[in-house]
Amino acid sequence: MTLSIRRRGLLVLALGLAAWFAVPLSAVAQKLPDYNASAGMLKIGPDPERPDAEIFHVAYTLKGADPAKRPVTFVFNGGPGAASIYLHLAIGPKTIVTAGDGSFPAVPARLEDNPDSWIAFTDLVFIDPVGTGYSRMLPGPDGKPGDPKTYYSVDGDVDAIAGFIRQWLTVNKRWGSPKGIAGESYAGQRIAALTRVLAEHYGINLNRAVLISPAFNVPTLNDTHVYDLLEPITLLPTQAAVAAYHGKSTVKNDAAGRKAAEDFALRGYLTGLATLGEVSPAEQAAFYGKVGGLIGLDPALVARHRGRVPATVFVIELLAAQGKVLDNFDGTQASDNPVPEKRDEVGAAPRSFSVLSGVLLPPFIDYVQRDLGYTTERPYIVLSLEVGGLWDRKSKLGTPEDLAVALTQNTDLKALVVHGYHDLGTYYTLSRYLLEQSVRSPSAHKRLSFHNYDGGHMFYFRSQSRAQLAKDVRGFFEAAP
Repeated sequence: MTLSIRRRGLLVLALGLAAWFAVPLSAVAQKLPDYNASAGMLKIGPDPERPDAEIFHVAYTLKGADPAKRPVTFVFNGGPGAASIYLHLAIGPKTIVTAGDGSFPAVPARLEDNPDSWIAFTDLVFIDPVGTGYSRMLPGPDGKPGDPKTYYSVDGDVDAIAGFIRQWLTVNKRWGSPKGIAGESYAGQRIAALTRVLAEHYGINLNRAVLISPAFNVPTLNDTHVYDLLEPITLLPTQAAVAAYHGKSTVKNDAAGRKAAEDFALRGYLTGLATLGEVSPAEQAAFYGKVGGLIGLDPALVARHRGRVPATVFVIELLAAQGKVLDNFDGTQASDNPVPEKRDEVGAAPRSFSVLSGVLLPPFIDYVQRDLGYTTERPYIVLSLEVGGLWDRKSKLGTPEDLAVALTQNTDLKALVVHGYHDLGTYYTLSRYLLEQSVRSPSAHKRLSFHNYDGGHMFYFRSQSRAQLAKDVRGFFEAAP
């Protein structure tokens, strides 16, 4: 994955984007319970006796709770290179005031209590990996910060987060608590790896894992070729859902319409792509017409792409006649295209990437300084392009099979996978397909569940989706083992 606006690079990189919004409905509580809040640094390193980095984190713990029964969930975003601010302001006790319809608030934004915070049913520890937030390398013997290369890799990152979790449990005397992890986007790869690494190398068996708009380590998707069928068949239902939302599809913007697109993707679309070279020109034209109708595009354009319209083309073309470009992270959101003459690539980064940091950062820093009492002259890095660009992705960790093995071996572990229907970066049908193919044990399969919501990658921008998510996750945590 690279830091570009190509289909999977930027979309997975910034993916660490989560949410915060106004709250007309709350699925958890109208009033938050009494909790303690703390912000600080924890030193980590491959050798615990000689730490070489420090991790900034914010912890929320319920006052008076029994540690033996009260779960603690460690939360991080994705990127790689994203701080936890996104999920922090989505599921933490504070959130940003918005209209609740998926749009961004005007700046300067402000915070308010989050009635859908997960603090209602689990303690929360938000983690900023090295190179994000306030987390940095420690000075070495020469007084200069050490080389972060180890931490800018799949394996090093997983070990760093695992080491942090072990250290936090020790410092806070929480080894006896039920334990969970939650993360977004690239964090899906982190979670899949951690469910195994924590058990196999750190003696920590998890109870819960929540994967939010996850991306996994899937080699065939990291280097997609023209003959690959998995990418287009899992993208098409999302494109159809986006087109239907904008009134451009032959299916309706409802559950029945989504089901029709999903069924076609695994049947008529799959066989149509696989047999394009064998059918007549008339049959090809009919196929392109069917696909174009579903995703709201001219069949001639679909034909030029041999039936596989990339997300980067789709976001430009769907509303091109209106001079609009879709947001890659949420296809329901459209804005004026600053360079409409560019029809083969996105002329500007999606607003979720280009302006979101400026929406979130000011009120968050005020909160950290004023309410949590943590002040430093370091800049808080919301999303680091440098970290993402230097990331060493050569690893076998973080595959769907890792999660499948963990679910099979650890019978106390349950996993919940959640997506937005309109996310053009990580597709809801892809996660289900990958995990249903990987999780073969009947017992493990019973402990794997899925939920989807209206909205995009940051579907919690929508107040109703966020409230429903909180309700679903609470049920997931409180269900009998």
